[in-house]
Amino acid sequence: MISVIIVNYNSAHLIKRAVGSVFRENENVEVFIVDNTSTSEEREYLHNTFDAEKVNLILNESNVGFARACNQAFSRSRGEFIFLLNPDAYVIPPCLGILKKFMRDTPRAGSVSPLLYWDDAMTYLFPDSFPPSPVQDFYRKLSGISPFFGYLYSQCGKRRNLRLWRSSSPVKVKNLSGGTVMLRRSAIEDAGGLFDERFFLFYEDNDLFLRLRRAGYSIYFVPYAKAVHRYEHSALKLDMMAGSRELYYKKHFSNHLIRRISAYLPDSCARTEYTDAGTWNTPPSFSVPFELSDGYLFEWSPNHLFIPSVGFFGKGETFIFSEEVWHSLDSGEYYSRFSDVKKLFSRNRPLIWRKI
Repeated sequence: MISVIIVNYNSAHLIKRAVGSVFRENENVEVFIVDNTSTSEEREYLHNTFDAEKVNLILNESNVGFARACNQAFSRSRGEFIFLLNPDAYVIPPCLGILKKFMRDTPRAGSVSPLLYWDDAMTYLFPDSFPPSPVQDFYRKLSGISPFFGYLYSQCGKRRNLRLWRSSSPVKVKNLSGGTVMLRRSAIEDAGGLFDERFFLFYEDNDLFLRLRRAGYSIYFVPYAKAVHRYEHSALKLDMMAGSRELYYKKHFSNHLIRRISAYLPDSCARTEYTDAGTWNTPPSFSVPFELSDGYLFEWSPNHLFIPSVGFFGKGETFIFSEEVWHSLDSGEYYSRFSDVKKLFSRNRPLIWRKI
């Protein structure tokens, strides 16, 4: 059996699609929806939408946090495998069947994730999830000192993404996104439990994946299983991550030597050359470099180092940003670049643009 866990917080209108995608799978599943919203409107919608015999509703009187909500459902679940699904995500059948088979064929796989798209058209690809660590922070600090280090670090990120986006076979990774991930129950138990409830929101999944690896389990990305995550980017989410990030580092890397070294490096940002692509109130369009018109990789990121970055493979002389994805972006400053997928290093100057 597969136990599917969905946590709701002001997202009840999205959950019907998520649950429907699960039930379209030809699998034995049990579904848990944990409501952290505690408003009458959300609860009424959940009660009226889902059959109590098919969906287990857990209603909290207040927002207890994502980690604790998942643990509530996990403690009541019976499945050999646990599938965590964000309310704004959905699977493309037979995603769950593919992941379950892979887990059964790979006994030391503790966790596995499908290829993840941002849009319903399934054209924008989510990136490899870098595991937060003192080493990654050290690289970022070096990137702030010198544009050359920043360029190398950024190209390294692109190479890792391409390894996932162009693979037709499972890829062993160190970290996954917790929004669409399957876990082995026995591995969770060996790693000390599902989520550390000190993480109210964010970094609880990074903590779990690190514990799984330390318990001797491997983590995989399976590209022929597919799902969509209609993620809405907001600067507020980045701000909310700060506290959880500090807790994560105190828990796992409080005395790490490289972290202590990084503390002495300046937080300056080295000058990088960008092409200003303007300010937009509608989906932007960009001219593709002539030499790439036969095939290019377009990347979008809120970060100037393109870590993380979303990828799109295309052809032609003009790239027009998806209106669907455009409406998922908060107002702010963003970065994009075009590159040749056949070459590791790109010489094209990145674009900087703004949404208003």
